[in-house]
Amino acid sequence: MVRVLFLPESHRKQLTQSAGCAHCCVMTARRITIRDIAREAGVHFTTVSRALGRHPSIPEATCQRIQQIAERLGYVPDPMMAALMSYRPRLRTPSYHGNIAWVDNYPEREGWRHHEIYRKYHDGAQARAEELGYKVEEFWLNEPGLTPRRASDILSTRNIHGLLLCPQPSVGMSIQLEWDRFSAVTYGYTLASPPLHRVASHTSFAMTELIRQVRQLGCRRLGYVIAPSLDERIFNLWSGTFLTHQMHWPRKEHIPLQALEKVEESKFLKWFERYRPEVIISPDATLIDVLEKAGYRVPRDVGFASPSLVTHPRKLSGVDENSIEMGRAAMDMLAGMLHRNERGLPSIPYYLLVKGEWQRGATLPSAASIRRKSVS
Repeated sequence: MVRVLFLPESHRKQLTQSAGCAHCCVMTARRITIRDIAREAGVHFTTVSRALGRHPSIPEATCQRIQQIAERLGYVPDPMMAALMSYRPRLRTPSYHGNIAWVDNYPEREGWRHHEIYRKYHDGAQARAEELGYKVEEFWLNEPGLTPRRASDILSTRNIHGLLLCPQPSVGMSIQLEWDRFSAVTYGYTLASPPLHRVASHTSFAMTELIRQVRQLGCRRLGYVIAPSLDERIFNLWSGTFLTHQMHWPRKEHIPLQALEKVEESKFLKWFERYRPEVIISPDATLIDVLEKAGYRVPRDVGFASPSLVTHPRKLSGVDENSIEMGRAAMDMLAGMLHRNERGLPSIPYYLLVKGEWQRGATLPSAASIRRKSVS
């Protein structure tokens, strides 16, 4: 049987010397500090601080020993002190902490720059890194002759411990590095291996919000067009969400999903003219050009909305995925890992989803025009 006693300091020594002290667990209201652990371990308190954070300058065996002592003594970090230590650096210009690598696995150097959303990820991460005292440098994995071991050595030699992995050029890809040296975060779902923490757009929410907004206008016949390769990059979440909503609509409002790997004008127009959707939902804004070339006016004859807005000459209606914020969120996640000295592959990867925002735009009809059509 274990008895838990709360005693004043003056009585503790007397109790521990008594015959029954072996069966007692003595607890005190005084918080165990890093200096208490240092005295018990026979090391300087700064060594304890670094060991608790698994700082690479402290041998692993020492880290484990000090952490065991801390656990035995009942050490719990002071949340108020942690908040203070986090707040103080914000009062001054952040000092330089080191470099972060933006890891590019495209076949051609900087191939990721062809994608507007990925450029926004990079810009957001870079801006947040500067605020936190880091510098982002690009690292191309497909440099001729670059092996996983050599790449890891180069990064370590440059004192780079944090990696932001750009989305991969295709789905199901893997990257081999000596991961125990690094803290790493990736974007989206294209990296299959290794399992890393990642930041992604809340694609299911984006499609749900888009459908809600469009149906709220009074549109009922919605046609969804998607490239299968793009759908696969996001775990088919747009399509799955759309079809789930469609299940609850009256049968007369059902329009078959149109899968087009690239815009085939004749195939697309044949589908459009057969089913006559009131609104086309697609991330591919070139469909507007195809429709207008065929004589259909957007949004007067047919509306258009995208679950992932990009820059376009027209002010598109749809969901802005907040890609800049996704870049910032990934950098925040990585900075936290570096601060805690979390290296290697996580046992349970975290998925951080960033919510998009609806943009009314100019490619959807007004509610009034829809009402006029329904009356006529």
